[in-house]
Amino acid sequence: MKQGLIFANARAKAKELNLFTEERLHRMIEATTLNDAVRILIEVNYAGGMVVDSKDFYALLKEEERLTCDFVRSVAPENVGFECFFMRNDYHNIKSLLKAKYAKLENIDDLILPDGNMSYLELKERVATAKLDFNPFVEKAYKIIDKAFETGKGSPRIIDVEIDKAMYLDIQSKLLVNSDKYIKEYFVTLVDSINIASFVRVIKIGANFNFFLNNFIEGGFINAKRFEDFGMDIAKMVSGLSGTKYKDFLDKLENDDLASFETAQDNYLLGIFATNKTDMFSVAPIVGYYLAKLNEIKVIRVVLVCKKNKVPTEELRKRVRNLYA
Repeated sequence: MKQGLIFANARAKAKELNLFTEERLHRMIEATTLNDAVRILIEVNYAGGMVVDSKDFYALLKEEERLTCDFVRSVAPENVGFECFFMRNDYHNIKSLLKAKYAKLENIDDLILPDGNMSYLELKERVATAKLDFNPFVEKAYKIIDKAFETGKGSPRIIDVEIDKAMYLDIQSKLLVNSDKYIKEYFVTLVDSINIASFVRVIKIGANFNFFLNNFIEGGFINAKRFEDFGMDIAKMVSGLSGTKYKDFLDKLENDDLASFETAQDNYLLGIFATNKTDMFSVAPIVGYYLAKLNEIKVIRVVLVCKKNKVPTEELRKRVRNLYA
């Protein structure tokens, strides 16, 4: 186990040298046109040297993500909880397949992420034949979704909510066995921050606590009862959680800025591994590299979409997360 972990971490540390730098990101942000911004990616051999028209930058980013997933999957050690990160691709693809099934969509290739722990083709076959008993969490969620559509109450939102709940229950079950401490901290923090953001959104649309409870995800440090005690009041929640590690997130909510909250959330989550990336006897280096690449791709996507839509530079900067390096 330790030898495999050290090998994986050594490979990841070498790969870190190719991560996007702040200087390169600054050049993209300051680029005059979308074409100039995409040219920077081509210069650094992004997606293995794939050359595309600037308007097709999504294909470039998708290929870079696929290459990243293939590399990490090839070196990541087993039985430390790493599969939980790939699980998110599986569940995203299941959601996309179910939406296509009920909406009778033919082509959803643009919505599909690289293979997670299962191949997309296998998931596609299972959804098409309704054989989802390979996973008890997925099977239970599917039954709820299918019944909703049978009774005319189905919607894309129901698919998102039920499959997300299933995913985090699945992750929680995996983390109970031999998982790395940083991975456990990451997912507990992720669940809490998702619930906090959900709580704020529910309040903003004027819905009640039961609506929030329907979206609540198990597995965090903050339980549903504590959210109920906040009385659907954002200020009370911010005050009630001010003594926790989520203080930096919550400061953003005081200015009614959910976008900045989500940016701070992503930065904090990435920081769990960035802070510990020299710990070669943990999964921090390899997981940190993987999340850094996904974060890098996300940041670049935001920049390019803003360039495409001619978003002012100052507004663009507000939407950009920190890089890992």
